Amino acid sequence: MQSTTIDAGRFMVMWYAAGSVAIDGGTQVNTGETTFMGKAVAGTVTVDGSDGAAINSGNGVIFQLMDTDRPSSVTVSGYPWSSETIGTYTEPTGSPTKSSSWTTTSSQSTDAKGTFTDIALTGDFYNSVWGGGNASLQGQNLSLSFTGSTVEGVISASTAKHSVSTITQTEYRQISEVTNTPSAVVNNGVLVTLGAGSTWTVTGTSYLSALTLASTASVEAPSGKTVTLTVDGTATTMTAGKSYTGALTLTVS
Repeated sequence: MQSTTIDAGRFMVMWYAAGSVAIDGGTQVNTGETTFMGKAVAGTVTVDGSDGAAINSGNGVIFQLMDTDRPSSVTVSGYPWSSETIGTYTEPTGSPTKSSSWTTTSSQSTDAKGTFTDIALTGDFYNSVWGGGNASLQGQNLSLSFTGSTVEGVISASTAKHSVSTITQTEYRQISEVTNTPSAVVNNGVLVTLGAGSTWTVTGTSYLSALTLASTASVEAPSGKTVTLTVDGTATTMTAGKSYTGALTLTVS
């Protein structure tokens, strides 16, 4: 088997519809920006690093799940096609409204998913989907599973912002260009499972809706620091072999 190196100037994969990608063997993925970019769809990533596969994100974000930000479609005539994306994307303002019908604490069929095995990862994972009825989407979760792996970074629900408030065809390079502020889960659940032999080194405040630890898994802080967990506002000791659901906040100090 011949190993492959993938060098992407911006993103390796961007989903506007449900789909999947598998990375294994000796594949080396190097991206200038975010590695996996999902636009509020059930994108699925499976990475097996047992034969040397590696992921290197240029901007430090491995997986970004976010709302669709391309300009809206406008009906046209006189062409073989009926519409073009020549409208305007407008950044939402205010705060999302909590959906009464969306569950953030357990896996749903429409979740975006990432499964990582036998790999060392450095980078962040964010879910900034607005939900609550925005664009008819009640919510969407990001479900992540790690087995025999290490991950060093922030894994969190977030608020994502563009540097511009509107995007048209002229500003097309602004599509997918966001900054994340870790924020409490609303309709954007983040479910993390640390399987056997996995360690998450938390580098900054992270908001989750579910955390499951195998008996040989651990959550740590960078050297010289401490990570603490609150569940629905109550300080809680993290114990291998246990699961936690609710409003989870991991803080590093």
